[in-house]
Amino acid sequence: MNNERKGMIAATIAYCIFGLSYLFSNQALDVVGDPIILLSVRFTFTFVALNILVATRVLKLELRGKNLIPPILLGVLQPVLYFVMENYGLMYTSTAFTGMVSSISPIFTTVLGAIILKEMPTKKQWVFVVLTIIGVMMVSLGANEGENTVFGCMMLLGAYFSGAFYSILVRKLSRTFSAFELTYIMFTVGFIFFGGFVFVKYGGNTVSVLTDAVTNTKFITSAVFLGILASVCAYMLVNYSLKQLPVTRSAIFTSVSTVVSVSSGVLIRGDAFSVFSGIAFVLMLVGVWGVNRFARGVE
Repeated sequence: MNNERKGMIAATIAYCIFGLSYLFSNQALDVVGDPIILLSVRFTFTFVALNILVATRVLKLELRGKNLIPPILLGVLQPVLYFVMENYGLMYTSTAFTGMVSSISPIFTTVLGAIILKEMPTKKQWVFVVLTIIGVMMVSLGANEGENTVFGCMMLLGAYFSGAFYSILVRKLSRTFSAFELTYIMFTVGFIFFGGFVFVKYGGNTVSVLTDAVTNTKFITSAVFLGILASVCAYMLVNYSLKQLPVTRSAIFTSVSTVVSVSSGVLIRGDAFSVFSGIAFVLMLVGVWGVNRFARGVE
């Protein structure tokens, strides 16, 4: 199996996990209400899990002599800026609008990849990128409407733009750092930021707030999934895929998370599923196939 195929498999698994993370995030937020509490606990689990992997020598961390500023900047982009802006964006926009904004994320990544990395997509790839976006927008248009604000719109645009820059930076840094090293630095930054944020926000009540959260079985189950599978495993797979694939091909797999998130809602939460949604899913999956099938050098 060649490296490109391994990269595609890694991206598929990662975005399947990301798709399920919406379900677990909603479950956790039903308990605590505040995204900052969830993010703080989530990245604490992530930080502990990463250090266990290092301490037991399951994975190696070799940072001596390397310039750590770029990967620290990576951690500022993702998870800090991305998660802060996305969570507040979700609070001030409708589900439909959020889906429509997220659908342009691959365009951000593709354009930045072409400008910064000189990874120019083919004309056929552009067709399938647009096809994927149409599919995501169809799913979004089938969702319930809500109230949108300028603040919410700006937060979402900022989140997906920082996500695009994250993909570009990983692609460049993967020449120097392993997927695990990048993941470790990213989530160390996230652990420090969100841990500090929750203390600043709640002050003397921090311990009681966190205790109430982690003693709830529903919350802790969600936090473990998000902190270990959706952070450690999924992001290592994404970072690996970005090392093996041009950003256009890796980013297009974001539509897989939409398919999984809606499917899990239908199967687990009993959400409605229409023929309209089925057509949208087909368009997204065909788009993923086409972007990878018609990449340069692929026979």
